Amino acid sequence: MRLIQRFATGLCLSLFAWQAIANDSPAYITPVSVAELVEQGFDGVILDVRTPEEFAEGHIPNAVNISHPLLTEHLATLGKTDTPLLVYCRSGRRAGIAMEQLHELGYSQLHHLSGDMQAWQAHHKQ
Repeated sequence: MRLIQRFATGLCLSLFAWQAIANDSPAYITPVSVAELVEQGFDGVILDVRTPEEFAEGHIPNAVNISHPLLTEHLATLGKTDTPLLVYCRSGRRAGIAMEQLHELGYSQLHHLSGDMQAWQAHHKQ
């Protein structure tokens, strides 16, 4: 059963990546998929663009915190432009701004946490 779940997750993530490339728009990843990505060792950067204070109150494991107004000052932290980036904030507005900036800077593997931190927290209260 676990093997089938991993295969399905991999297939879904592949389809999300293909959609992002084909549509030149970000792929949306659910909190459930993020949990599985983290568990399996996500080979990219989980980017929290909230304030340091919000980050300190709780964040996704292994996330890097760069507040969205400071994003361009910390590009080296993100790696090359082909590094997969999973971006989130509290509700989606700041993540959208950050993803637009990153796209304009040439980052090509952008993913957005569907529902952002609010959805992540709701999922983990279950």
